[in-house]
Amino acid sequence: MKIWEKNYLLTMSLLLALLFGSLFFMQQYSFRKNLDKYCDNAFLNESSAEYTISSYLNSSEGTDRIKNYCQRLQKQGIFLQIQAQGRILANTLPFSWESAGEKDFQLIRRQGDAYLCIANTYADFHNGTVSIRYLEKINGLYQAQQEQMFLILGLAVLVSLLLSVILYGTMQKIYAPVRNIAHELRTPLTAIQGYAQFISLGNISAEDIQFASSQIDQQAQHLNALIDNLLIMGSLREGEIVMGKIEPAKLAESLKAYFPFLAVGGMDDETRTDKIFYGDKNLLLSLLRNLISNTCRQGEHISLSMDGNTIRIENKDDHIPQDLLPLLNGKQPIPRERLQGRGLGIPLCHEILKMHHGSIQYRNLEEGGVEILVSLWGE
Repeated sequence: MKIWEKNYLLTMSLLLALLFGSLFFMQQYSFRKNLDKYCDNAFLNESSAEYTISSYLNSSEGTDRIKNYCQRLQKQGIFLQIQAQGRILANTLPFSWESAGEKDFQLIRRQGDAYLCIANTYADFHNGTVSIRYLEKINGLYQAQQEQMFLILGLAVLVSLLLSVILYGTMQKIYAPVRNIAHELRTPLTAIQGYAQFISLGNISAEDIQFASSQIDQQAQHLNALIDNLLIMGSLREGEIVMGKIEPAKLAESLKAYFPFLAVGGMDDETRTDKIFYGDKNLLLSLLRNLISNTCRQGEHISLSMDGNTIRIENKDDHIPQDLLPLLNGKQPIPRERLQGRGLGIPLCHEILKMHHGSIQYRNLEEGGVEILVSLWGE
């Protein structure tokens, strides 16, 4: 298993634990609040029943009226046992329970049903000691809790699936450049190591030593360019860019220093002041260097020109496979195996252009060669 996949599983496990733990706590808190409301309502109902029974006890048909009252409450899921002077006047309780004293409150579950149980004893002037046992069925509360729990569980599963997809894609996107970087850095390092071992063998001609040294120097320059690109990509990620006016002649002068073979037309004229680009000079210079470096591997018949806000790079010796053109012109990540030696420059160019609200287009010319059009923000 790859390191990023292990990190993904660890991060996802922590997120799921936090998600389900938070939802469980919220659900239990909600249930406790609803139970408290049921209890408060039960105490109010018990007090109301106590007042009603007291008024019935002092009437001529008190016992019959108390029985009728208890039967009406039974239909509402409320059960009573009324006892006065040691005699049971009415009893609709589905079961009996032992109270802890004259005043008691319990939450009891019997045969799949849940009850709030209240026991209360008070003194009546005419009837002496009156005992009331009050039971209220609260199955609705537990049923609502169960439905809420299944709903929350379903939502949690959907959210966790969505999070897993987003996190997987994000981490894959984060770690994908690392694989590309490792591959790109390994190529020049392997070449340098090979030529160094060749020189260390000894008994080789001065011409071979000179050739191996030149190759080591060339690969070291390539490695240095890769590191520069990585630093630029880091600056892009952190938003460290400085926008300003850029003269085409300055860009052309810098590019000619890097690529003496480059044929520049219309950009190196210092008297031309009708066109100014806006952007970060170092980033735009890196953009054009990468584009030219990529195409010059196929040949050095390269020209650079400007038409309006568009910079045109043409290489008569280059050719891009037709199925690769949509990837180079698109904004989606390009698989490393499809870069075909074009290196980290392509993703870097897209990042730079994104920061400058520009665009890039590759196309094969009918007469042969490749044309690269870079559109920038200018005046």
